[in-house]
Amino acid sequence: MTTEKFEDGVRPLPVTMRGKRSRQSLLDGAKRVFSDVGFSEARIVDITASAGAASGSFYTYFSSKEEIFVALLRELEDELRSPGHRGADHTEEPFEQIRRANLAYLASYRENAAVMVVWEQVATLDAEVEALRHDASLRFAGRIQHAIATWQEDGRVAATLDAALASVALTGMVSNFAYRWCAQGDDYDLDHAADQLSRLWAGALGLPVPD
Repeated sequence: MTTEKFEDGVRPLPVTMRGKRSRQSLLDGAKRVFSDVGFSEARIVDITASAGAASGSFYTYFSSKEEIFVALLRELEDELRSPGHRGADHTEEPFEQIRRANLAYLASYRENAAVMVVWEQVATLDAEVEALRHDASLRFAGRIQHAIATWQEDGRVAATLDAALASVALTGMVSNFAYRWCAQGDDYDLDHAADQLSRLWAGALGLPVPD
């Protein structure tokens, strides 16, 4: 079967409600299968069975296992990469903003742990998946860079700090912790982990932290 090419690597969303439900059902089924058996062992027939769909219906929405995996990652990305910005209270002190964002990120990562671990692993083998991971990380760091720059304008963070480098280092710390936490099955308390990472983050920026 020839794989159709689209501008962003994923075919357009269906326009009918029935089509949207069918596509979402396949994505939900794919998430269960990838979580259970990983990427390499997952089969399209397993995905359609998990979704309760006919085998042939898969190709109405996706051309391959790789395409549905990328579509699933795109669905998870918004939830994962922009937590803490929803309902943000800009009257909060910086440490509370940092802690709220880190707590939401870690909670979302843990909820989707199996797929997130597979994402990291497949990224080492598939250029498109790696590009998606890289772009998502850059967007995440970009939002933190903006926050750091704002705190610098307010005189809360030293102007000599390179906001771009700091944002990559700090988001990388949290992302790597989340991956190791989930991949190795460590049993950290979510609130405690978010608090400790946030203290490290704030300390690196020279921001005050509560006692």
